[in-house]
Amino acid sequence: MPLALRLPPLAARAPQNLELRPSRVATWLAQIVHGDAVEAARAAGEALALTNRAPLGPARRIELCEHYWRTAAMLWPRLEQQVAAAAHPLAGADLEAARAGLTLASELSIGYKRLLVAEAARRFSWGGPRRTVALIRRTFQATLRVLINSYLSYAPVPAHTWFDAHDVYSYSRSRRIHRHAIAVDQPDATLERLYLQSLLLALANPYGFLPSQLASVLEYLQDHAHLARLTPVPPVHRMAKAVAVVPVGHDFPPFSANKGGATDGSRLYLLTFDLAFELQERIRELETGATMAPLGGATQTREQQLALLQRLLRQWAIPPARQFNRLPSRARVVMCAGLPGVWQYSRRLVAGARGTAQAPPPMTECQVINHTTGGYALRQTASTPAPLRVGDLIALRIEGRPGLQVAMVRWFRNALSDGRLEFGCELLSDSPEAAAAAPEHATDADLLPVLVLPDEDEFEMEGASPQLAAPAGAFALEQAVSLRRGTRTGFAVLTKLVEQGPGFDLYEFVPVT
Repeated sequence: MPLALRLPPLAARAPQNLELRPSRVATWLAQIVHGDAVEAARAAGEALALTNRAPLGPARRIELCEHYWRTAAMLWPRLEQQVAAAAHPLAGADLEAARAGLTLASELSIGYKRLLVAEAARRFSWGGPRRTVALIRRTFQATLRVLINSYLSYAPVPAHTWFDAHDVYSYSRSRRIHRHAIAVDQPDATLERLYLQSLLLALANPYGFLPSQLASVLEYLQDHAHLARLTPVPPVHRMAKAVAVVPVGHDFPPFSANKGGATDGSRLYLLTFDLAFELQERIRELETGATMAPLGGATQTREQQLALLQRLLRQWAIPPARQFNRLPSRARVVMCAGLPGVWQYSRRLVAGARGTAQAPPPMTECQVINHTTGGYALRQTASTPAPLRVGDLIALRIEGRPGLQVAMVRWFRNALSDGRLEFGCELLSDSPEAAAAAPEHATDADLLPVLVLPDEDEFEMEGASPQLAAPAGAFALEQAVSLRRGTRTGFAVLTKLVEQGPGFDLYEFVPVT
């Protein structure tokens, strides 16, 4: 099959000041790589963009691409570290780091795809498919790097990325090289496995990951992506769980089959049954107390690792179908982030609680994009937006709606062109109650501000347990605490750790009379 990828047009001739001698380019890259990472990535990306549009022979182009690839491999970890530590929306040096890293990855992807198109157009190829396999390998590696940089900065994936990735895989399948090993010393690492890593990463809803979780999922995929299977044959039950649709001929990622979605053209089907069984076994071992190395080598508690594995199982095997359609809206919203601010805006008079004399932080303006009964998609509109992280607890006041709502930030979408941020939040309560808590038998001086979500009476009507948001690390699971709500003081037992977010832990609790 012919390989037609979406590439920028070639210029008639290369710019006069563009260095195209591989030895000189290698020397220049070696000089800049140890300097400022953002400046080095920006300079390398700009030079590679001009190189990708210059008419060059394949031998020189591949040599240049390899020099840029080795340099990028040294710069990306430094850029990742800076972007991962930043709050959102990105601004200043953090925004420039995200742009530079994504641009460099995109241009490397373009460079290798241009080489692959030229190789596919050759009438004769000496030495078998080794050269084609090597180019497809680099193309998939560059595509995965584009996805990583996009998801790490919560930015949209560049146009044509998925269109070309699907086409390259289809081409490799038509040539029957999709299961060729990418290296002699890595017989299990195939072209299809590299493609599967990109598909599964996108299917895991990465815009809702914490930066540290992205690294953990990538390491998990390196070891277990082969458990998923791609087939052009429609499964017997297309709406079954553990089945995703890969829309070949379209510029978007795979989507779960049970979420519907009509697409024209050919399709592939991603089957994740074996991957789901492996995840279930790992979750069972963690729940029964087995000691396991943390994913990604990161420092994770057992609860955090278990929560991540359960999330991957939901996304890859049993993704929840949306129960309600999103309704458009343009209502104005004011918002405050963080447990201390949420507590102060929802507090009533709490005698003895620390922090009662503090003024609440200012609210910042947002706009509702759309909403369901369970949450909102919001866009920050304030000239000085509030810094946010995925998992933050936020207080909301919606225009035309009385009272205060409490929600948790679930996903981000950054526009790197102007630094504007859109985010989704899950509604936790319409009636938050500021309270104070301390370990059992502690004095009033030890009371900490906590939030009861929502009112206990509402939960009793639904047969569920009330929840308590406390400062991170203040209490432990199954601990008894003294809970002061208004003028009443009682006791409660923390029965389940529901969430751990930036600066807070969310528990279910049972009141003790």
